[in-house]
Amino acid sequence: MLNIGLLLVLVFIGGISVAHAQEKYPNGITVVPSITHVDFATDASEYLLTYYNNTNVNINLTLSVKDFTELEESYKISFLEGKDASNYKYSLSSWISFENKNIELSPKESKSVKVFINKSRVTKGGHYASILAEIVQPDTNKQVDVKAVLSSLLFVRASTGKEIENGKINSFRPNRDGLEFPDAFSVRFENNGNVHVSPHGLIEIYDPFGKLVGKGIINEASSDSLPESIRRFDTPIQRFSKILVPGIYSAKVQLRYGKSDKKISSSTKFFSQGSVDFVKISLILVAILGGSLYYKKRRSKSSAK
Repeated sequence: MLNIGLLLVLVFIGGISVAHAQEKYPNGITVVPSITHVDFATDASEYLLTYYNNTNVNINLTLSVKDFTELEESYKISFLEGKDASNYKYSLSSWISFENKNIELSPKESKSVKVFINKSRVTKGGHYASILAEIVQPDTNKQVDVKAVLSSLLFVRASTGKEIENGKINSFRPNRDGLEFPDAFSVRFENNGNVHVSPHGLIEIYDPFGKLVGKGIINEASSDSLPESIRRFDTPIQRFSKILVPGIYSAKVQLRYGKSDKKISSSTKFFSQGSVDFVKISLILVAILGGSLYYKKRRSKSSAK
């Protein structure tokens, strides 16, 4: 099981106000892990979530589960409701239960809760849910319209023998202004399998003479790409040469993904002005030409007199 990092996520449900939530709990309430990967080929069907109350007030949390999907090409997720959730073949929420749905935290206190996954009901492929912990507001005479919610994402991979890893590079192009040498490349990875994968790899750029002049590492954050979706990875490019000649450049990308470490690649060519600023040079040439014509015109008038 791979647990990655720590993250406090405030999500909008109904009329949630993030600003109000942050003011009420200025030092924050956190959950560890923020992202959990469970592979039933090697992992148990239960794991621990630990909630930390970093504030100076008592906090009550109520746990629930929501299915989610990835917004196309982005790094954001969308929580599913109603029919959308019931029709989502990668849903997980109905197979999740808790050791305890209610947690009381004193100031500076932390508590852990077990999350159970009904392994016998999990079908082939990948399944996804978010464990939500809503901060229960104290009863007051004033109307409260703020809900602060912590989210911890859960990625589950079944082990039925029918898990499919299949992906391709949908597009590969430079991100730049005009004819400038690109400072980043965009790779769109299309996941055609039924499990999540974390594609990673390398971009290499060669000048018109075949010399390596730049490279970039794709998906250093090890972000997941969900099945039947396209995810865009914008990768910064590190330049090796300060001086670049104008001409046709070539770029190559190599990606690896999945437990089977599959390899895919793509290439593209583009024209770049290199280190030469064509716009400035053009303006200078226009200015020189204009000055020359003006000077000749003046001389011609003087000769005529």
